[in-house]
Amino acid sequence: MRHIRFREIESGLSVRCELLEDNAPESARFLWTLAGETPQFDAIHAMWTGPEISCPLTASALPQSVRDMVLPEENATSFPDAGDIVLAFAADRSLKGLPPGNFFDIGLFYGPGARLLMPFGWLRGNVAARMVKEDLAAAQEACKVWRSKGAGTLVIEQV
Repeated sequence: MRHIRFREIESGLSVRCELLEDNAPESARFLWTLAGETPQFDAIHAMWTGPEISCPLTASALPQSVRDMVLPEENATSFPDAGDIVLAFAADRSLKGLPPGNFFDIGLFYGPGARLLMPFGWLRGNVAARMVKEDLAAAQEACKVWRSKGAGTLVIEQV
């Protein structure tokens, strides 16, 4: 069982997440490979989906190791639970208004009542990882701090 960690300094977020390799193997592989690069990305508190920190990723912002990955629907949901890490994928030119190339969004869902309803309609995302129970309460508090500030820099790393 492999784990990754999401960190953000200003909010105090530091949460370990177990990859769901049996349920979402390709999505878990994407996250593991990405975390091996220890990248940093801008992330925001979501506006449409409820209790979520959203990390939208254009292909051009990604390392070559994951840029061209095409993710199948696996372990998909439109109603994430608290602690779910959801990886949404849109193939190049599949949604109006996105930049060229594949588009990914990593969602850290920290509370109840989340839904993947966007201005263009319902979306399904792959539940690729889950926050470990020991870290969930502290992550929820950090995400509430993040909500008040709006944006931050999310670091992803292998544990």
